[in-house]
This record gives sequence, C-alpha cells and structure tokens, in this order.
Amino acid sequence: MPYSILVVDDNIDTQENIRELFEENDYISFGAANGKEALKILEREKPDGMILDMNMPIMNGWEVLEKIKPEIEHGLLVIIITAYGDVPLAVDAIKQGVFDFFDKPFNNDKLLLSIKNGLEKFKIQQELKELKAKGPSNLVTLDDFGPSRIIATVLEDAKKVAKTNYSVLIEGPTGSGKNLLARYIHQQSLRKDAPFVNVDCGTITGTLIESELFGHIKGSFTSAFDTKEGKFKLAHKGTLVLDEIGNIPLEQQIKFLRAAEEKKISPIGSNQEFDVDFRLIVATLENLEKLVAAGKFRRDLYYRIAEFSIKVPALADRQSDIIHLAKRFIQKCNLNLNKQIPDELSADVIDKLLSHHWPGNVRELQHVISTAVLMAKKQIFPKDIIYRGLTANGSNDVSNILINYQKGLPLRDDMNILIENVERQYLNKALELAEYNKSKAADIFGIDRKNFYRKLSKYGLKRSK
Repeated sequence: MPYSILVVDDNIDTQENIRELFEENDYISFGAANGKEALKILEREKPDGMILDMNMPIMNGWEVLEKIKPEIEHGLLVIIITAYGDVPLAVDAIKQGVFDFFDKPFNNDKLLLSIKNGLEKFKIQQELKELKAKGPSNLVTLDDFGPSRIIATVLEDAKKVAKTNYSVLIEGPTGSGKNLLARYIHQQSLRKDAPFVNVDCGTITGTLIESELFGHIKGSFTSAFDTKEGKFKLAHKGTLVLDEIGNIPLEQQIKFLRAAEEKKISPIGSNQEFDVDFRLIVATLENLEKLVAAGKFRRDLYYRIAEFSIKVPALADRQSDIIHLAKRFIQKCNLNLNKQIPDELSADVIDKLLSHHWPGNVRELQHVISTAVLMAKKQIFPKDIIYRGLTANGSNDVSNILINYQKGLPLRDDMNILIENVERQYLNKALELAEYNKSKAADIFGIDRKNFYRKLSKYGLKRSK
C-alpha cells in the first residue's frame, strides 16, 4: 500500500503543487489550509507523513507541532516548509522531532528524496520496535512459574504482600526461582515503576559489603578512588533485593538494621545523612533461624526482614511445572539462537525430564533445555537431554565411581541405571527412618506425598510395612 502524506499550507497554489508532485510519484495525498483542519484530517486519515507550513493565520506550525507530539513519537514523519526560515528555527524544529526543514522556494527532487529517506528510516525503526516487543521481556508473568497448585499458592501469597510495604523473606533451594519471585513482587507492587536493585551478598567480601550497600566518598579508604553511591540510595522509591544476607558480617548488621528500620544512611567517610525509601526483599538459601540460634545473625534483624515469609519449593516438588517450563525455555532459546525447534516434546523426552531429580532446580532445567535446543537439528530427542551428574553427597567428585562399559550399551544407559539405584536406596532409607510411615517418609525424603508415592510405585517399593 502506498504511503500517504498530509500537506498543510494556507497558500492553496503551493498546497496543490506539492500534492500533485507526490501523487505523480505514487503517494496518496491530503490537503489542509490551516492547523485546525490538519488535526482533523490527521485523526481521521492517519497519514504516514506531513508537510507543514509554519506561517498560517489559523493555528500556525508551532502550535500544530505542540499538538502532534504523540504522533511524532509514534512514527509520524514531519517536514517543515516556510518562507521565513533561519538556522535557529530549524534547530528548534528538529528538537521537537521534525525530520527535515525546507525554505521556500524548495527543490522538488530534494523534497521527494527527504520524504523517501524519512519514511524508510521510520519503517526500519518501527520494525525494530516490533522485533524488540516480540523478544524476551523483563516482565515476569504467571507463565514464568508454572501451573502447579503448590506454586500457585506461593504466587497468591506474593501478590497479597506485594501491595504492602512489608519486608519479605524468600527462602528456597538454589536455582528454585527466588529472584524471579522477588521481581514478580516488585512488578505487582506500587513501586513497580521505580528501581529494582539486586545485590548478591554471597559474592561480596565482608569488608566491601558496607561500601556496596551504603556507598562511600572519595578517599574514605585506601581503594576509594571515586565517590560511589550505595545500593540503598540507588533503590530509593523502589525495591532492594539482597541475596544471601547471612554473608553480612555480624559487626555490620547493626548498621544495616538501622538503615532498614529508620530508612536513613550515611556513606562511608561522610557525616551527611540521607533519607532513603525502599522496600526490602531478602532471598536466601540458608536457614536464618539456625544462624540466629548459632549467634551468627542478629535476632532483631531477622524479625525486621522477615515481616512476611515465603518458601519457594524445589522443582522436584512441582512435577507439573517441569514440562511447562521446559517449553517456555525452548521458546526463549529459539529467539536467542535464531532456531525453530518445536516445543512439543515426545513421550520419551517427557519421561526423561520427569524421571530426573533436578538437584539444581529450575536453573538446572534451563541449562539442560538450552543445551538441548543448541544440539537439536529439527526437534529435541532424548539424547539431547544431557544432565551434569553429581554424587549422592552433592559434590563433583566422581573419582570413586566404578564405570562399567559393556560393548553395545551406551555409557549413558549405565549412568541412568546408577542414578536409579541411588534414588532407590535413598527411598528405602527414608522408609526405614520413618518406620514405614509414608507421610513421615515423604517429609524425610524432602518431597510432597504425591510425588513420593509416584517414586515408590516406579521402583516397586512398599508404601507401608
């Protein structure tokens, strides 16, 4: 479909000459003799471009520009023509989003070239915006977690607390999605348009954590070569997420407690105090109550950060989420790798994914699917699902495992048999410890009763003595 251009000029001869020029070059044209008429046509016809005279008796060009700022931001091409042009006028017009500027009389070929270049540029910009919109987004949705009942309960709690200013303690195993849940809470809160600041206390040494959180002024200590704003200040009006807060040294926790309670901070080396307003979310793998009992974490700080607590379950406890998340990760990997691997999985692939115990939780699943999409040619097969094996105690030391190779039998089959044997032994151990009380055994094993029964059935183990 040809592009359409609105020509706005109170000089009817000039207006008609420009419209004739465009129509001879396969453009659709509309005409307006003043600004008010132009705005009506703009709303009705939605043209791709506008030729705008600046000097008109009824609503001049500057007044029209002020009215059409939203249209310019969304891709309306505007070129100004005037008999009284000068450089400052041109500069001011360009600042308001005008694409080009012509003095009367102007060269027709140059005007046509400007229109062509401008429309092509705007078309490319629009295509880039659409591609970006289709790409990965930072917006966290319910689909990022899965359909299981157990995660639905977690999300209901998160949505309730999001509307408050309560500090939230999110507990859960590594890779289970604690940070994703923190971002979801932020996006559901009244602070959603303010900063979301994440600090991993587990990667910062004790001597630097104070500088990271509170900031410092230049020269306040040996390596303070420049003044630095702390995370508390950067999170002003928004949400501050602290990963593994148990890493903050005990002697520095009192200063952190004051900041959390009074919302006042002083950078290292400064006598100046700043008011800060942030919502605190703490995500942790460690059991902070045990750290409190061991004297490694302040009790008053614990109660301050745990105004509301949420536990994120392990992926093994949310079996119905595994395939849903796997499909989500396939879609995202396709975008990143420019591939078109279908997210419909075969029964063999589904069985392989569901039979794995997922010690690395959702993060491990994401890595496994990323590798599978990378390796796959047209679709994902069981051989593309590659696990990184761990020994029973969770270490990477597999030097003591005896690997038997039988000709004609892939080593992976032998590895899967080994994993199943280990899991069977742990299930039996849970039953023994619980004196074959199935509910207690499920708790000892660390999964919900339904999945525990499924595993017992898989290995032909008794559910009761």
